[in-house]
Amino acid sequence: MDINIPGVLKKLRTKEWLIPQFQREFVWNNAQVIALANSVIDARPVGMVTLWEQSADAPLPLEPISIADWDPKENATGQKTYADDCPVPGRYYAILDGRQRSTALALTFGGLRASSAIYRHAGGYFLDVTATEDSERVKFVPQKEMVKRNLHTHAGAIGNGYFPLGTDDPNAMMGQWMVYLQDINKAEYYPGGVLPQEEELKRRNAALSKAFSGIFNTKMAVYIVPPTYDLAQICEIFDTLNTTGTKVSTIDLIHSGLFNDTVGDAGGALLLRDEIDAIGELDGAVGWSSSTGRPELIAQFVAAIHVALDAKPEPKRIGGAKDTRITSVKSSDLLAIPSAFWRKVIENNLTFASFIGGFQNTVAGGRFTMAQCPYPASAAIYVALRWHLEFEGGAATHWRVADLDRLYGAFFWRNVFHSRYDQGFLTQIGTDLREMKAFLSKKQLGVDEMDWRKQANEWLDFNVGARPGPIDIFEVVSDGGEKGALRRAALLLLHARADRDVISAELSIALEGGMMDLHHIYPKDWCKNHAGGVAKDVLDRERAGRDWVNSAANLMPMHRQTNNEWRKQSPATFLHGKADFDSHPNLWTRYYINRDAYDLLLLGEDGVAEFWKKRAGAMAEDIYSRTTA
Repeated sequence: MDINIPGVLKKLRTKEWLIPQFQREFVWNNAQVIALANSVIDARPVGMVTLWEQSADAPLPLEPISIADWDPKENATGQKTYADDCPVPGRYYAILDGRQRSTALALTFGGLRASSAIYRHAGGYFLDVTATEDSERVKFVPQKEMVKRNLHTHAGAIGNGYFPLGTDDPNAMMGQWMVYLQDINKAEYYPGGVLPQEEELKRRNAALSKAFSGIFNTKMAVYIVPPTYDLAQICEIFDTLNTTGTKVSTIDLIHSGLFNDTVGDAGGALLLRDEIDAIGELDGAVGWSSSTGRPELIAQFVAAIHVALDAKPEPKRIGGAKDTRITSVKSSDLLAIPSAFWRKVIENNLTFASFIGGFQNTVAGGRFTMAQCPYPASAAIYVALRWHLEFEGGAATHWRVADLDRLYGAFFWRNVFHSRYDQGFLTQIGTDLREMKAFLSKKQLGVDEMDWRKQANEWLDFNVGARPGPIDIFEVVSDGGEKGALRRAALLLLHARADRDVISAELSIALEGGMMDLHHIYPKDWCKNHAGGVAKDVLDRERAGRDWVNSAANLMPMHRQTNNEWRKQSPATFLHGKADFDSHPNLWTRYYINRDAYDLLLLGEDGVAEFWKKRAGAMAEDIYSRTTA
């Protein structure tokens, strides 16, 4: 179905269309609002709004669209709503996608504005019929300027050629524009009682008529999701509910529900976004827990913990589902996490964060961020099993953290090189978690350690895949053309090993410092300028059959200060007189450069091929050692 602009405004004012509370924020700027208004005037497509028809037991708290404005009762910033003083009708809808667009239409054509001049939406949108360019015809005029130019009066507006686009009552919109079409030709509204020149007046009439036609004839498409859908299904349908403004993910639905479930609790309401950010400040979770960067990851960890537990708290009922289960880390699983369980995790956030840090140490021997990790959701398995051991492990549990570290570390690397989580991982994680827990639980007291490791490798062979060969790993770390999880896998140990700058050891490049990145040992410009020389077999991508220049073999953790100096010179030139291997042998070796490799750096073109091969080999050997229990 579709609906014209006055129809949209009526739906909003009568509260037939409402927004979920977590979508409260309006983020479009004036340029975006004006662009939409111009599309309406030109009768161009203005997109689609997606609605979810609400049932009697609808789980979403809803409210009218609104903008920021001063609340004199609270003496603080509040919300100016766009709605009549009336009850919600019998049939009403939640705006899933279209909140930004709907608010923009209310601002331009519905007369929604802030009453206090200190807010950015204090003012009005006008059709400037004096404009000679279509892109300039819609103007936003701040409230103070409206009064100064007398645009807040009918005569003052017409005399300036500025026609207010908005009207408070959608039912009066047709009458307002009929008055415009008449009064534009009345001399009494112009300065000195004199009409513009005939041609100019004709042009203004054409602009006004076009706007009138666009406003009443432009249609916005409407898609309605039936009330039989529940929250879990909504999340499955929409990866991002509001694609035109603030992105809304499953975590927003959880945040809203969690707040409503706990607002009356003795411990106070749980504000999930704030709690996620707080976890991100704790040791172990830096770079892993943020309300603005993949926040659903933390919910996936919590859902996985629920899967791992023997004594599971009852899941939260989702929509009209009679039997709700948490079996993996899909959106439906996340929505079913009970509020009391969220509170327990949050109350033990230090322990939770330490398990995230334990995962990093297990797979790479150091800290790295979520963005640097291949398949970061796979960490849910490790975190969940650590939680199970911590809170449910007892005398009958014969496996320990060291056993999990050996098994999971090998699982992680094999999983990456077999690309198992490229697709369908949301369900697979639950399966892998249960299988790993079952294997660990079978460990008997006093079992021979070597026998257990053999069994662990057989389990890995069957459940994940055969151990990748050193050559397969070498191919990945020596080619900068790799993408996705394999690319991140090639670089992961470099990120995790970052500690001190190899040139200026007093400079920290640890994760928390934020001053480290991976930089080219042989700078890209140097490689480009020497691609036709003696090292052409590795510098020329076509001849080499791989991208050595951007591979892990040519990247090293450095402080930005060091990189700014190094990137202008070859290693041989830069290192001469500045640093030698013996100044920081442990750091050079930490970054996969032993003495022989360092000496190759000093040979310029003659050493680049052998240096890259030697360093790629060292990296591949390290990764290979991590693929067995």
